[in-house]
Amino acid sequence: MNEPKLEHIPCNLCGSERSVVEFHRPYKLDTVSECATYAATTDEFQSYGRIVRCRDCGLVYTDPRPAPGALLKGYEECVDEAYLSESSSRSINAHLSLNTLKRFCRTGKLLEVGASTGYFLNAARVDFDVAGLEPSEWACRIAREKFKLDVYPESFDATKRFEPASLDVISMIDVIEHLSDPLAAVRRAAELLKPGGVLYLVTPDVGSLSASLLRGYWWGLRPAHIYYFDKHTLRRLLEKAGFQVVLSKSFGRIFSWGYWASRLRHYPGFIYNPVRGIIRGLDIEDKLLYLDTRDSIEICARKK
Repeated sequence: MNEPKLEHIPCNLCGSERSVVEFHRPYKLDTVSECATYAATTDEFQSYGRIVRCRDCGLVYTDPRPAPGALLKGYEECVDEAYLSESSSRSINAHLSLNTLKRFCRTGKLLEVGASTGYFLNAARVDFDVAGLEPSEWACRIAREKFKLDVYPESFDATKRFEPASLDVISMIDVIEHLSDPLAAVRRAAELLKPGGVLYLVTPDVGSLSASLLRGYWWGLRPAHIYYFDKHTLRRLLEKAGFQVVLSKSFGRIFSWGYWASRLRHYPGFIYNPVRGIIRGLDIEDKLLYLDTRDSIEICARKK
């Protein structure tokens, strides 16, 4: 069987063609067209392709990778019913992000890129005039019906809804690692933000201790991720687009014990089975647990 059609790309940060392979687990046939690949709740962390590190600037990315059109189609068709099962914890996580963001901007117009079903926008609407972009038709429908939000099934690079220098905040929570051109995206954000406006980002940290220890088994390596940032490459990307980083720290989340355990399903059984057994034995699967595994980066950057 043949792998899906892939394209070679240079480094998005410095343009170099020089790279070294970090990890390689070939894509499965038709991986790029499977809905589960693009679901936020996927526990499939294998078949993520060929991941390389730029020899000149250190950016880690997938090369070769699916064409942008194939990626967009996957997100447009994605349905992720399991995402709604952690509704309470997703609402809490939205407020954790909002509390950080409000240290730098407390009101104004806010756009969320990759708004999913609207939990963050629903939290932010108390203080901000909010709107969202989300390629998944299913997620847009949930956001409109559940929260009565203005979330549009449009891509960030193609939307014409927002004038230059018209927004106070743009948020991208677990989004930038999925984009086919992160540098173009943050430059687009700089174009739409007012002077002094804030870009809020959360993304996995490939430079973290857990990523270094788990290597090819790290949860952040997955077929839908195209770029893997650490604090240094992400800061350089933002500065290149005209931003000044004003906050950079690790980001923790709240989920049920059962959900956290499910993230280990594809790890060796001697890790997953005892954890699952203890959680079930203590009858705490539905109890909430805050964890900061220190392998996600939370950044606020201000437009210069």
